[in-house]
Amino acid sequence: MSENTKQSPGTSSSVDQKRPVFYVIAILLPFVLLLILEGLLRISGFGKEYPLFVPSNYSQDYLQANPEVVKRFFHQAKFAPPVGPDTFLFQKSKDPDSIRIVLMGGSTAAGFPYGRFGSPAGMLNQRIKAQFPDSHVEIISVAMASINSYALLDFVDEVIEIEPDAVLIYAGHNEYLGVMGVGSVYASNGSHAANLLFLKLKDWRVFQLIQSIYYALFQTPVDADHSDGSRTVMASVAKEKAIAFDSALFAQGSAQFEQNLMAIQSALRNAKVPLYLSTIASNEMDLPPFSSSNNPDVEQLIDRAKPRSNRRIIQQGVTLLERGDTSADLAYAVAQAMLDESDERAADFFTLAKDYDLLRFRAPSSFNHIIEEIAEKSSVGSSPTFLVDSEAAIRNDSSGNIIGAQHMLEHLHPTPRGYFLIADSFYRALLANGFFNKLPAARRTISDSQLTEQAWRNMPLSVVDQLVGEYKISTLTSDYPFTNSKINVAAPKSDTPMQKIAKRRVEGEPWITTQQELLVVLQQQNNISEAAKAAGLLYDALPNETEAARVASLLYLEINELGFAEFYARRALADSIKNKRTNANYYLTLAEVIYKSGDISGAVSILNELLEIEPDNTRAITIKNQLN
Repeated sequence: MSENTKQSPGTSSSVDQKRPVFYVIAILLPFVLLLILEGLLRISGFGKEYPLFVPSNYSQDYLQANPEVVKRFFHQAKFAPPVGPDTFLFQKSKDPDSIRIVLMGGSTAAGFPYGRFGSPAGMLNQRIKAQFPDSHVEIISVAMASINSYALLDFVDEVIEIEPDAVLIYAGHNEYLGVMGVGSVYASNGSHAANLLFLKLKDWRVFQLIQSIYYALFQTPVDADHSDGSRTVMASVAKEKAIAFDSALFAQGSAQFEQNLMAIQSALRNAKVPLYLSTIASNEMDLPPFSSSNNPDVEQLIDRAKPRSNRRIIQQGVTLLERGDTSADLAYAVAQAMLDESDERAADFFTLAKDYDLLRFRAPSSFNHIIEEIAEKSSVGSSPTFLVDSEAAIRNDSSGNIIGAQHMLEHLHPTPRGYFLIADSFYRALLANGFFNKLPAARRTISDSQLTEQAWRNMPLSVVDQLVGEYKISTLTSDYPFTNSKINVAAPKSDTPMQKIAKRRVEGEPWITTQQELLVVLQQQNNISEAAKAAGLLYDALPNETEAARVASLLYLEINELGFAEFYARRALADSIKNKRTNANYYLTLAEVIYKSGDISGAVSILNELLEIEPDNTRAITIKNQLN
């Protein structure tokens, strides 16, 4: 080797030292390019995000759940189902003295078909107002139809950001046929891990670009078929119409439910937010299975054209089921026969019929076992999970402990009584676990049972709400899977003032407009209790409408519902002070309410506050002298 080709002693080691740098650059370069592309796509305005909470058009001081948030799960917004959370306004900056509760879940948690004020959130809020009138509790719902535990998991970090003091969950029925459900037309095409990865990547513009290219080239017929809005969501959502009990798809849905709930629980625990996790209920007695696999022996036994005795159906049916038959129709026929014969086993076989139903619009009973186990394992610690047994509350209120039409409108959406019991279950769990200890003590002069009856009497649903709900249920049950083909539903009647208002609401007139008219009609009819409720709910929906709170306080005072009267009188006064529109009448009303509640010193204190502002107010002086 010549001298010219000889390497200097340090050359080889110098090259070796530089190699790691080259490797690092080679590894990082694709990520750097992706980040550059991501930035360019964002700058150019490509793609979109759908945050869970958005500023309210009502006031710059308030946020609300995004009505379009479901679109975040779809590569094109037009393929998303026409659903969204109801409007719950809450302060952008949380008041240090306020308590914030967030409810999560599907259509039952959202209050279908009644909406916000028939939901567990609306019912719970009504209960808290009456029991703790000198408090500021914000109840916010992010619940909506068609979503399942994947959506709840995707929402939880944003829920934590608004600083809740507790999170309530009522969910499980959409796990198979909801958005990203294993049997849904809105399902992803991957495993649980792939679904979780999608949730992490979906807001990246690079990912959205790849999605756009892919679907432009390979758009599936399913996407096109279900962009038609003429059918109900239930009629369009089921891709897998036969998910057998204990099949692979059945197990996959159960596993994703458990794993997602545990991930939600972990996120809330890390944020030190207590979780109240509810069992779920559905119609067992008064809804036959949607779909069943029946062999010839079963068909012969349950053939309506050749009716068998109850005794024979029970004996032969139980034998077949014990041998491993999974016919939902058979289990339901056995349960009905047992019910006719006053056989205590009827409840178990109605549950079995639901579990064997192949079309999984109702969660199987095993989901409640999952809920119970998750709550039981985390019932202690700084941020525990508390079990809320709503199903037991509804079952215990049902004839024969079998849930039916008394509490369910169709397959799983509760009647007003059913919704009340769910809200009552959450309320009792919060109360039992000391959640309300931080609130000013309520003035209680009646027993617990009387308080519950008072809450039921004052449930926040009007006749109009219930008429609208009846129409929505008629529309839902006029299509698949309740009928084989879609049936046209007659327009709502308009014979009475209430029916006229309900019809306009069905036709799309805003809730606020119809609620204002409802208040006027109820006052004209001298229906003070319903008018008070209508005025109060107007204020609940629009928390800057001080006069609505004032009217509600006066109407509730007139019928001696002092808890509600105090709540709205306090809100009217607080809002008037905040907005620098002080009105002496607001002080006087609150003083009267507190006096009638038995707190004379509290009433005098309110009058003194007024006299500091208006020392010559003769009414305040006179009333104070009388009290003293």
